[in-house]
Amino acid sequence: MLGSVGLLSGLPDDTSILKPIDLVDTTMIDALGKEVDVQCLVFPFAEGITFKEFLSRENRHLNSQVAIAFARQVGSALAALEDVGAYHGDLHEANIIVDEREFRLRFTIIDISFDAMGSVSSEICRNNDLSNFKQHVWRLLAAQRASVPRSSLRKYIGTRNYRRIEQMLSPDTTSFKRVCEILEDERDYEMYLEEKERFLGERFHNPVSFRLQRYEEMTDPEMAVRLFVPLEQLMDKIQGFSNVYVSGNRGSGKSTYLASLGFFPAAASGTVDFREIFGIYFPCRQGEFRPLAKRAEWSDESGRVLITNLMIIKIVRRILEVISAGVASNRLRQAASLDGLRNFLDDLVPRPGLVSVDLAVQSELDNLVASMNRVEMDEIAKLERPITITARHDALTLIRFLETVRRTFPELTRTRFQILFDDAGTPYVPSNVQAVINDLMLSSNPVFCVKLSAEKLTFRFMSSDGKALEEGQDYLERDISQILFIGSGAGGLRREDLELYFRKIVQQRLEAFNYAATDIVRYLGDEQISHEKLLQLLAMRAKNAYYSGWTTVWNIADRTPRNLLELVSEIFAVAGIDKDSDPKVVSPRYQDRAIRTISEKRLESLSQIPGAVTILGKEVSLGRRLFATTSAIGSTFGMYLRAERGRGRKRQHLAIERNDLEELHHEAEVMLERLITFGILDANKLQWARDDNVKKPLYVLNRIFCPAFGIGHQRDEHLKLSKGKLEQLLVTPERFIRDGTRLLRETATRHTADLFHYKDQR
Repeated sequence: MLGSVGLLSGLPDDTSILKPIDLVDTTMIDALGKEVDVQCLVFPFAEGITFKEFLSRENRHLNSQVAIAFARQVGSALAALEDVGAYHGDLHEANIIVDEREFRLRFTIIDISFDAMGSVSSEICRNNDLSNFKQHVWRLLAAQRASVPRSSLRKYIGTRNYRRIEQMLSPDTTSFKRVCEILEDERDYEMYLEEKERFLGERFHNPVSFRLQRYEEMTDPEMAVRLFVPLEQLMDKIQGFSNVYVSGNRGSGKSTYLASLGFFPAAASGTVDFREIFGIYFPCRQGEFRPLAKRAEWSDESGRVLITNLMIIKIVRRILEVISAGVASNRLRQAASLDGLRNFLDDLVPRPGLVSVDLAVQSELDNLVASMNRVEMDEIAKLERPITITARHDALTLIRFLETVRRTFPELTRTRFQILFDDAGTPYVPSNVQAVINDLMLSSNPVFCVKLSAEKLTFRFMSSDGKALEEGQDYLERDISQILFIGSGAGGLRREDLELYFRKIVQQRLEAFNYAATDIVRYLGDEQISHEKLLQLLAMRAKNAYYSGWTTVWNIADRTPRNLLELVSEIFAVAGIDKDSDPKVVSPRYQDRAIRTISEKRLESLSQIPGAVTILGKEVSLGRRLFATTSAIGSTFGMYLRAERGRGRKRQHLAIERNDLEELHHEAEVMLERLITFGILDANKLQWARDDNVKKPLYVLNRIFCPAFGIGHQRDEHLKLSKGKLEQLLVTPERFIRDGTRLLRETATRHTADLFHYKDQR
């Protein structure tokens, strides 16, 4: 006994084994009632619960790294026993104590049976220790897996530690010394990363430069920052501290401008100073908010409280993630103390509060992130069960959290937080979640504001209690397409300024990807054909009616950077131009082929838009209906242009003007809204009607479709439609083409009809 006690007493003091502190002689009564002299080991009191209780209690696993922390503490303790030739001998669930005091998770081994196992050999005892250890690790993983049924263990605990646990549980691991080696060895994970990089390099080729168009397609934030070309007038309006709705046509740069305000630690620098503006970016298109859609069994109040709680938790979790990554990348300095932040979060999460693991496993800040991650997963899982409201969080909770963050991190003392929801319209963000976002916008405070982007008519500005938000009062709309319009009035840009802005967008990419020339005109030219000459050729359907030249390209892009980059990219692809090519002007024929290809692809892609719409009482494919209506509009404009043959200066119809202000039938109104939402028609303008001098809605066809219909990109005339004709176009476009353009088709060969003063004959 004395030898065994001496052996155990020599173990390191920081080991997770409860060591004896004394050996006393005493007497006991044996089974026959006789007194016997015995020696007893005295152990210090171990605070906590048994490992068995820990596994069975709810919310005891609010940290993804609990399993690896257990393996480190218990594995290293048993390795220490192994080093001195000892063993535990009875490592069941009740002989491991779990202590969660002072926010730190500690596992302690008690009741060592070394040298007290009778005839059982030491080798068998050591093997039993290893077997029990592996079973405990597996039970811990199984308990965590059961509590996050919608997430894989590998994703939840991370690839590095998942592979470590895989190796630990392998039959090839036959000693605790090997367990410790696995826990410290980074080579396996490094080899995994190298193999992953090699696989991706072989299977997936980097796209050519101009395919890297949209912010959400860029996985490298630093590259996104490098390629971003802000328009100063627009950036100033968006970045100010206020609630902002960023709108605009598809591809106009809504996501890019919004994301430019975000803090991305991986980027060496940002477009704004995070000490002044700290943006928290949510890419809603990835589906993060879809599971929060309202259930039929929820009451209005319970659903509001539940989703508000979840949204606050999501924002808190995301802010902690970003700050932790900022500290890890040295963009932010480590806080002197996290006590204030920890105390706030401990009150925020469910009982028993935060659960942290050893700093050797992850930093204290990462512990907070892991805990909030798990809290969020648990809250989402609760959506499938009957509602039980256990907490009520709101904008005040978020304000208190952000004020705590300011006090914790000195660099953020003066910053103001901007919560950024990109693509916040339906279907990416359900209407009940939109209502909570509106609630946050109505909180009006000096600590945070909300900015969102969404397609036209997809975000409902209505709070959860039914208050309609007022533009100009509760939020400001910044319509990119409207700001980029050319005009002499207030806010209008000079044509030269808009052309220069688009030229810079392309130039930035040519420079970033090391092309031989950075001036796009050296590749596209700019004097091949005037617009007037192009209209004449298009009206005659001439074979040499080529869309070409920089001016034609940026005008067809229609104030939309995505269109511009797709057009230039396709021209480069058709002409075989890469960064090593000598600068030369691509022939008009090749440019025309590329431009028409993009235009026709864009038109064809409309039919693939998912969803349904009710037409004449029947549900039909939304995509096919959009394609049919767009085709009718473009074809009609084409007929008007071809009817111009024989005239001098050709004039192009490119917009629909209302002849009256009567309310459209519901089905027609829905179709008109969808045409606007999907960027087919631009409804940013009201136009003074020439006949009655009344301002009426004007719907302009997106110029990216012009080449597909063989029409010009300059708007000279409007197609004036009454309520009935517009409804016919929107609901039965095939009938509109057949009946509404009959006069055009009948006079197409005579060239005598006065088309611009044609009156509806009904």
